[in-house]
Amino acid sequence: MAAYVKSGVVLSWLAVVGLMSGCGKKEQPPAPEPTPASASVAAPPAKPQEPLPTRQPGLWETTLSEEGSESQAQTMRICLDAATEKELGITGTDLNGNRCRNTAVSHLDDGSWGILAECNMGSGGKMEVSGSITGDYTRDYTMTLRSQTTGASLAHMNRVVNMTIRSKRLGACKADQKPGDVTLPGGDVSFNLFDMAGREPGPPK
Repeated sequence: MAAYVKSGVVLSWLAVVGLMSGCGKKEQPPAPEPTPASASVAAPPAKPQEPLPTRQPGLWETTLSEEGSESQAQTMRICLDAATEKELGITGTDLNGNRCRNTAVSHLDDGSWGILAECNMGSGGKMEVSGSITGDYTRDYTMTLRSQTTGASLAHMNRVVNMTIRSKRLGACKADQKPGDVTLPGGDVSFNLFDMAGREPGPPK
């Protein structure tokens, strides 16, 4: 595995893919006043809730693109096992899984999945997310998300973001990789999500 790099590089990446912060975003007018939660995020069609299937263990490649962003799409690779899968956030790129308490998932008639979630991001505010997942979630899928953040301590984070996330399983993790290992484009930057969080896999203590 590549050597660990300065924390500033890693934190900059996590700010892009984990907190959806607005790096590379075109200049925009001030965010509008928050709308009531019931109106700000469209709920998926009424269907019985079902849990998403579990993604297959192995090495996954995920590419995130943000509508209206001047930055290029961000790509990362992550080594997954069942324990890591349970802790990942909605985008599959961070350990924010425990922050989203109100999550509704429905398997729709066309085979896609509808998702609706409310996530408490601490000082990053409250994030309401709606979207859909198409493809085979266990090995190759596309996710489109709309998120609205309110109450963040940094004013520029209070905004609406539309994202597309393309994720696919490449195969088994490399012999020198462990669950939670992340590699950024070029392979020169690598880190482990659990090491960055200062804890072992499992629910935060």
